[in-house]
Amino acid sequence: MRKLAWAVVVIVGLVGLAWALDVYARSTTEERIASSIAETTGGSAEVTVEGFPFLTQLATGELDHLEIDIPSLTLEGMRLEDAQVRADGVATAAPNTIRLLTATATVPIDEIDRLFKEESGLSADIEIRGESMAITGEVLGQELAVVFRPALADGGLTLTPEGLTLGELALDISLLEGLFSGLEGELTLPLGLPEGLRIAAIEVLPDGVHLRVEGTDFTPDEAMFDQG
Repeated sequence: MRKLAWAVVVIVGLVGLAWALDVYARSTTEERIASSIAETTGGSAEVTVEGFPFLTQLATGELDHLEIDIPSLTLEGMRLEDAQVRADGVATAAPNTIRLLTATATVPIDEIDRLFKEESGLSADIEIRGESMAITGEVLGQELAVVFRPALADGGLTLTPEGLTLGELALDISLLEGLFSGLEGELTLPLGLPEGLRIAAIEVLPDGVHLRVEGTDFTPDEAMFDQG
């Protein structure tokens, strides 16, 4: 009976040791990945490695699932905030290809404003109005507003003029050509992403444009990031 009890104690001890080693290895890996992301992006990151046991994932050379939160980063020259990344099937050896990546992030309104000024050549500030965007000016003491309908386009965000108002008066959209050169038709703001990633959906929110990004067999590259 004592031998049986001792065997149980030994087994429990070994299981506990294995669990402790697994937890330690997971924690160390999370810290290393977070540190690498911080060095590459110039910001901070919080990394969670999921799946148990972890040591067997290392042995196979692929991590099952990573959750990464990055408060702010600049990707391909575009500033993003509140990036939340889900990576499935991450190779542990260089070049660390990710089998499946899904992410969400927000392009803040001041970044949208910068892109709008660059593409339109106008100095007017762009703002968000519900699910639309608008630029405003003043004519004869009245607000002149051009309202745009945003939509996802290949490689960017398309703004299509859909409304023109002076104060409370709705004007014919055809008058836009004589008021603002370059806004007669669609204006596309480039939302550049690295090769292997695509914007799957957009949503206009009060603080900017929310992106949903997807990619398969994606390989991160330090050159994609700007540390400012």
